Amino acid sequence: MPEPVLWPLEDHTLAKHRVLRSYLDGWIPIMGHQALRAYGSTRRLLLVDGFAGPGRYTGGEPGSPLIMLDALKSHSALPRLGEVKFLYLFVEHNPDRVTHLRSEVKQLDLPSNVQVFIEEGEFETTFGHVVDDITSSGKLLVPTFAFIDPFGYSAASMSLTGRFLSFPRSEALFFLPLSYIHRFVGRSGQDAALTALFETEEWRDAIPLDGDARRSFLIDLFERQLGNQGQVKHVRSFELRTRDSNDYRLVFATGHDKGLQVMKEAMWSVDPLEGTRYVARTQTGQEVLFEPTVDTAPLLSELEHAFGERWFTVQQASEVALVRTPFLPDKHLKRLTLVPAETAGRIEVKRPAGRRAGTFTDDVRMRFTGHTRPDS
Repeated sequence: MPEPVLWPLEDHTLAKHRVLRSYLDGWIPIMGHQALRAYGSTRRLLLVDGFAGPGRYTGGEPGSPLIMLDALKSHSALPRLGEVKFLYLFVEHNPDRVTHLRSEVKQLDLPSNVQVFIEEGEFETTFGHVVDDITSSGKLLVPTFAFIDPFGYSAASMSLTGRFLSFPRSEALFFLPLSYIHRFVGRSGQDAALTALFETEEWRDAIPLDGDARRSFLIDLFERQLGNQGQVKHVRSFELRTRDSNDYRLVFATGHDKGLQVMKEAMWSVDPLEGTRYVARTQTGQEVLFEPTVDTAPLLSELEHAFGERWFTVQQASEVALVRTPFLPDKHLKRLTLVPAETAGRIEVKRPAGRRAGTFTDDVRMRFTGHTRPDS
C-alpha cells in the first residue's frame, strides 16, 4: 500500500518531540557559544533529522524538522549567535513527503545564518555518504546533533552510528520501538535487520527469553553496543509509557558530561501528567517515576552504594547523581536528598567552623553512618 504523506500525531510522538525540543533549547546556546570560542572561521553546527517526514501532521502539528528549526529561530540566544552557521540536514525517502517538507520550510522566515538541506533518500545512504566523504578527506565533522527516528527498526544501523559518533562533539538521540523488536525477535526474515541494528548477532540470545527478560536483554544490548561506538561516554535510555501500552525508548548517546546533564534536564522538564510518563533506572536497578512529587530515595541509595561508609564530598556525590542516576545534581541532591539524610541521621557531616547545619558547600565532607541502611 502507498505510504501516506501526512498522518495523525500519536501520543508517543508528541512525547518524544517535547523531549527533543527541550534538549535543543539547552543544546543551542551551549554549542553555539562553544563554536564562537573554539572553531574560528569554521563556526558551524550541524543538526540532522534522519527520518524527517513531511513536516506536519494531519492536525496541523509541526513535525520534528519544523521543531528543530523553531528551536533556533525562537531562541533568546539567537541574537548572540549571528556568527555561527547553523546547518540543517533533513533526510526523507518518500518523494511526496519531501515535496511537502520543502513547501513547509519555504514558508518560514529563517535567520540569515541558517542553511537547510532537504535530501530525498535513505538515511543510511545519504548521511552515510556525508560521513564517509569527511572521513576519507581526513577532516572532522562539525559538531553535530542527530535525531534518528526511523519508521520501524530496519533503517538505522549501528555501523553508521559508530562512524558518525567517532567524531568529537557528536551526539545522537534515537527512538527505539522496543515492543516491536521484542515481538519480531526470532521471526523469519528479521535476521539481517536485527544484526545491522545491534551490529552483533548477540540479539539471538533473546530468542529463548520471554516478557520482561527479553525486553531487558534487548535494551541492555542496544545500550552496551551504542556505548562502545566512537567517542561515546554516556548512554541514557528513557522509557515512554503511553496510552497505546507499547514500550518505546529514547536512547541518547554523548561523549560529554554536559550533554548528559542537558538531556536529563530535558526529561525532567516534560510534564508527566498529560498521558505520558517516563521511567528511568539507576545503575543498581531502582525505578524512578517522574512525577510532581520527586522521591529521591533511589538517589540516596545510589550514593550509599557508591561510597559505603567512606567519606565523600558534594562534588563526588554530584558526579554519581549525574552519571549513575536520572537525577539532577543541581535540583535534587542537596535540599531534597542530603539535608533530609542528615536530619534523619543517615549521614554524618563534617563542616568547617562557622558553617551552619544543613549547608553543603564544596568544603563539606560526609559519610553514611550505617545506622539506617536500606537493607538493614
